[in-house]
Amino acid sequence: MFYKIFIRSILFLFDAESIHNFTLNFFSKATFLYPILKLIFSPESDSVAELKGLKFKNRLGLAAGFDKNGIAIRFWEALGFSHLEVGTVTPLPQPGNPKPRIFRLKEDEAIINRLGFNNKGAEEVRRNILEARKLTGKDFVIGVNIGKNKNTPIKEAVNDYKKCFEKLFDVADYFTINISSPNTEGLRLLQEEEYLDELLSEIKDLNDLISRSNSEQPKSVFLKIAPDLTPDMTGLIYKLVVKNKLSGIIATNTTVERLNLKSRINEQGGLSGKPLKQMSDKVLKSLNDMNRENSDDPVLLIGVGGVFDNDDYKSKLNNGASLVHIYTGLIYEGPSILKKILN
Repeated sequence: MFYKIFIRSILFLFDAESIHNFTLNFFSKATFLYPILKLIFSPESDSVAELKGLKFKNRLGLAAGFDKNGIAIRFWEALGFSHLEVGTVTPLPQPGNPKPRIFRLKEDEAIINRLGFNNKGAEEVRRNILEARKLTGKDFVIGVNIGKNKNTPIKEAVNDYKKCFEKLFDVADYFTINISSPNTEGLRLLQEEEYLDELLSEIKDLNDLISRSNSEQPKSVFLKIAPDLTPDMTGLIYKLVVKNKLSGIIATNTTVERLNLKSRINEQGGLSGKPLKQMSDKVLKSLNDMNRENSDDPVLLIGVGGVFDNDDYKSKLNNGASLVHIYTGLIYEGPSILKKILN
């Protein structure tokens, strides 16, 4: 309550992206606060999950996009997350789309962003993860969400994903292939069969090759999909994930829909927060139904979209998610959201 009445009110006086970056940079350096933050905010472990060879101390993770460059990895561990996704990471650094590009919809408890994969590039992200791993616990899982550079043509996009995968293989516990952000022009074309089958096949082959060369198990690989897909497209993507033996699907990314919003705003970009929940739950449930029909070879599902409290969290689990990610809920509810969800 203190966060929502006082802290959030102050933070929301400032430009959304500027205050986000300021807060992230501050807590990445204020390591002396981590023991206190852990004492106050870290939840009891509701259930330990061992999935695809990875052990999670609880089922709640931080979604990709919050800490794109992995500068505050130890901070997220101190708050009590079992894992986070760094990224989206591209092979080369890029500034993203012109500012302003993040907009708060306070009445809807939502955010619109059109950041456009702004990040420091795979090499710097790799260094940040390596540095963080010197001090994080062995039970803290770090996933890496990968994408293509803006100027890379769609027909050559597979090469960008492979470059990121190879560069970050030794520091990532798992990978997520992002083909569903609405903020990189043409990216969602990669959800179509002709591009997606090639991309997933190439990543699978590279995963097998590197793991054999290193005499280790292949990395878990997930595909993050959009909530705006038709049922037929969702079904097609599911079949391609199974065919190419990916570990699972993350449902979902942000939406380009603007249904039943209270806020009067006309900005392009991906919408996240409470208005997304119903859409993302619908996609998650449909994937879970496909898993039931494919009971011999189901895929792991991760639910994300509109999670603000324990009821939202449980609805993701009840709709088939094994893990749950949050993003916008953390901004509106503050760090106490972890205990609210898990305890």
